[in-house]
Amino acid sequence: MDPQDPVSMTQALIRCPSVTPEEGGALSLLENVLGAYGFEVHRMTFSAPGTPDVENLYARHGLQGPNLCFAGHTDVVPPGPLSAWTHPPFAAQIHDGVLYGRGAVDMKGAIACFVAAAVRVLKRRGGSVRGSLSLLITGDEEGPSINGTAKVLDWLAAREERLDACVVGEPT
Repeated sequence: MDPQDPVSMTQALIRCPSVTPEEGGALSLLENVLGAYGFEVHRMTFSAPGTPDVENLYARHGLQGPNLCFAGHTDVVPPGPLSAWTHPPFAAQIHDGVLYGRGAVDMKGAIACFVAAAVRVLKRRGGSVRGSLSLLITGDEEGPSINGTAKVLDWLAAREERLDACVVGEPT
C-alpha cells in the first residue's frame, strides 16, 4: 500500500472491517501511516452510559497555526447479507474502473485522499508545512454519534488546541 496513492490507501482502509463501533484496524492503519510521516498521533476511547466504547484518532503535523483539519469517520454500517453483494464488501475490488467496498464513498475514500495529499505535500516540502495539518477521525458517525467527534473536540479544547479550518469529506 502506497499512502501517496489514494486508490491504494482507500483499498487498504476498505479491507478493515470497521463496522460501527468496531475499529477493525482502520485507525491502526492511519496511526501507522501518519506516524511514519511525522504526525503526532493520539488514540482515545470515549464512553457514555448505554453506548458502546468508541475509538477515535487525532493526528497533527506541526505546532503552529493555522491548523487545517480534515474530519471524517472510518466506521461503516453493517454490510447486510453478503449474498446481496456483487463484490465482497471488504475486498476493495476494482471492476471496470470502479472501486467497490463498504465505505468507499462514505468515507474511507475521502480520508485516503486527504492522507495522500498530506503525504505528497510533506514529501515535496521536505517534511514540513507552514502551519499545521491535522486529522480528526472517529469511529462513531454511523452509530449513536455520542463518543466521537464532539468528545474529541472537547479533548482538543482542554488541550487548548485550535482548528482554524476544517474540511469534512462526507459525500452528502
